[in-house]
Amino acid sequence: MIAFYTAGLVGLIVVGVPIAITLIGLGVIGVWWAGIPINIIAQRMVFGLDSFTLLAIPLFLLMGNLMNATGVTERIFRFASAMVGHWRAGLAHVNVIASGFFAGMSGSAIADAAGLGAVQIRAMRQQGYPADYAAAITAASATMAPVIPPSIAAVLYAYIADVSVGRMFMAGVIPGLLMGGALMATIHVMARGKPYPIAPKASGPARRKAFLDALPALVCPFFLIGGMYSGFFTPTEGSAFGVLYAVLLGMVYRRGVNMGVVAEALRETVITTGAVMIIISGAHVFAWILTQQRVPQELTQLVLSMGLNKYTFLLVINVVLLILGMLLDTTAIMLLVTPVIVPAVKALEIDLIHFGMVMIVNMMIGLLTPPVGMALFVVSNLSGESVEKVAKASLPYVVSLTAVLLLITYAPALVLALPDLVYGAAK
Repeated sequence: MIAFYTAGLVGLIVVGVPIAITLIGLGVIGVWWAGIPINIIAQRMVFGLDSFTLLAIPLFLLMGNLMNATGVTERIFRFASAMVGHWRAGLAHVNVIASGFFAGMSGSAIADAAGLGAVQIRAMRQQGYPADYAAAITAASATMAPVIPPSIAAVLYAYIADVSVGRMFMAGVIPGLLMGGALMATIHVMARGKPYPIAPKASGPARRKAFLDALPALVCPFFLIGGMYSGFFTPTEGSAFGVLYAVLLGMVYRRGVNMGVVAEALRETVITTGAVMIIISGAHVFAWILTQQRVPQELTQLVLSMGLNKYTFLLVINVVLLILGMLLDTTAIMLLVTPVIVPAVKALEIDLIHFGMVMIVNMMIGLLTPPVGMALFVVSNLSGESVEKVAKASLPYVVSLTAVLLLITYAPALVLALPDLVYGAAK
């Protein structure tokens, strides 16, 4: 059965069948093969979306879109520029720092690349940076968004693997900071001997003004994480709070909320949410029929029979995920791989929170690798450079992010220390 479903999945994707249709179609074939009434398909699709946790996805998307629409991104960028813009390749460092702050609000790499990226690329090009260089660092820094909490990817993984959303959020803090540090170290090394512009150092009053202008936006992640840690609200309720806070920021920054801007943010959110949810419902059908036919158990037995220890297993899974990241969308990979591989992860006594964060960081690297790297297409469109040139310029950042991936893979304490500190050691 493993061979049949694998061949069917790969074959349909290769010929260009949309991933949602592929998943539902294979589910229908599996149900027919098992002699189960076909109406179970509709029931499982609806059941797959019947989750309070999943409400956080459209709400975090809306929050990020509203932040982009109300000028929050520009204020964050100006603050980061005032702090480190005078360094060599300063705007590249600004790019990373601003993305780190915005990651604590958007939860989406694509929202970061599209919203903040438009400001970052424009500013870097105006100061004389090559377009492909500006686009590459923008795409690379956007990968921090689904790692640093709040994170849409963490919500989705927690739902599929049945783990705590709060622990997943906390697990992303240290890896996200490591990613930012690795990117900035790479920028520093690559800037040696290059004629990148150096901006004048901002004065103390200018820094204070930039800080105060951005302060209402900068405290948003602390409100969200603090509210969840204190038990004031759940992650899903926190996403609703984030939407309300984004609206309030719009009223503060723009002296009122432009309904046209809100309508556009809602439109983008509805489109993205619809695409994600149809894939989730199709994946739930596919995962259900796999479970009914004991495919995850067969895979677990296959892994155990190979005699792999957990370290070798993690290496193999990382390689597989990196390859899948070149071919499939992040959401599709998570929905396809997680329900099948979780039993094997448990059997090898690998912490599911640790594995989830390794998986998310791995898939973020996939956003920078053609032919399907979505972040590359977004920044290519913003910069006017070809995807090929941007992908080539992104290679040093792919290497540095892969180093972070290996570090958190084999040093699980970097992932688990903060969740254990906040919520107590997992039992």
